[in-house]
Amino acid sequence: MLNKVKRLLHGTELKRKVYTGSFWVTVGFGSQKALQLASNLILTRLLFPEAFGLMALVNVFIVGVAMFSEMGIRPALIQARNTDNPRLLNTAWTMQIIRGSVLWAVLCALAYPASHFYGEPILAPLLCVCGVVAFVSGFRSIDFILAERELKLKQVMLVKLCGQLTGITAMILLALTYKSVWALAIGTICGAVIEMLLGHVILRNHRHRLCWDSEFVKQIFHFGKWVFWSTIFTFFSGQGVRMIEGRFVDTETLAMIAIAGTIAWMFGELIERFMSNVLFPTLSRINREEPAKFASILLKLRTRVMFAAVPLFGVVSLLSVFIIDLLYDDRYAFAGQVLAILAINSAIRTMPQIYQSALLAQGNTRLHFMTVGTLAFSNITGLILGYYSAGVLGMLIGSGLGYLAGYCITLGFISRSGWMSVKWELFFLLVIASFALLSFNFHLGEFSWGAINART
Repeated sequence: MLNKVKRLLHGTELKRKVYTGSFWVTVGFGSQKALQLASNLILTRLLFPEAFGLMALVNVFIVGVAMFSEMGIRPALIQARNTDNPRLLNTAWTMQIIRGSVLWAVLCALAYPASHFYGEPILAPLLCVCGVVAFVSGFRSIDFILAERELKLKQVMLVKLCGQLTGITAMILLALTYKSVWALAIGTICGAVIEMLLGHVILRNHRHRLCWDSEFVKQIFHFGKWVFWSTIFTFFSGQGVRMIEGRFVDTETLAMIAIAGTIAWMFGELIERFMSNVLFPTLSRINREEPAKFASILLKLRTRVMFAAVPLFGVVSLLSVFIIDLLYDDRYAFAGQVLAILAINSAIRTMPQIYQSALLAQGNTRLHFMTVGTLAFSNITGLILGYYSAGVLGMLIGSGLGYLAGYCITLGFISRSGWMSVKWELFFLLVIASFALLSFNFHLGEFSWGAINART
């Protein structure tokens, strides 16, 4: 098997791009997380927990509206064979601008109802102002996608880091001055603006012009029709969960869940970026050029990724209380208890994701949608049933059990593809279960389940 992979990649440009792309994804991710953690440690000492709970709700709406309007522009261009046509690229950019403008308008329309629903009056102006991020992102250079298609990720990562650093600097300076949630909101806008501008300055491979070609619009929509539905359900199994949790708990508790979720999903996010920026373009090319080798290469890649990822989630769960106590003050102690559960949930959540990338690489967007929809439905069902059965504790555990149920159904969907090894699936599930039992026993004396369930 290893010889097959070597023959496919040896001495080719693809091999170099895969290695350098993986390197820059890892370096970029590590740098971004280091900046995020450092800023989080500073900002949590300058602002109250409620500010982070409010911004968690704002981000849910921004991400949700964006995902509900996903047209599949990025995967369509990565899959396309005619990206040397400037009319295709300019049409895609024009569609992106229109989408961003509509997103801002929708967020403004949702602002008041959302603030009323959650009982947080400040949520209305926050949504209207933060909606500027969606508008600015519409003007983002289409060269971001072209660079990702060719695995030229160095400049992409540098642009994103500059935008992030600008946003963090603005947040800290404003928080020192105003001690308000508006520091987080305005800082986010500053970062988005810098990233958009630098993208046009540094990634200058295409000259952007407004254009509308109906044939290219059809091409993008044809690929993106199932991606649209997949993205909606991806939202519900990810950020959308915060929307439901925000209805069940107060903003302070939601802030704890958001902080713990960020740490718990750190390694999952790295895997997501690797799949999106390296694995998806690479598998798409292999599917075009060497389709007979697709299944065997995918199986080997997935086994290696899971061997690296699952133990990391387990260690985070075991060290959860220590991690939170080390990084945050006593006001955030509850997040350590939540992190122990969410780290195990994240390990389960990672299991089916490489299969989903493989389906997208083969252009099987319909089956991709079915797997995403199943996981979202199972996750939300488990979360709601868990909450009404056992309060906040049941909500957190129920979410993980929902992921587990959806993952088992997903295996049924792809069972005939030749991608799956029952032996390895059972092995990784056993490892996750072992870490879950160890974590529960290790933290049994520290956990106060009554206190957890009182946070409703």
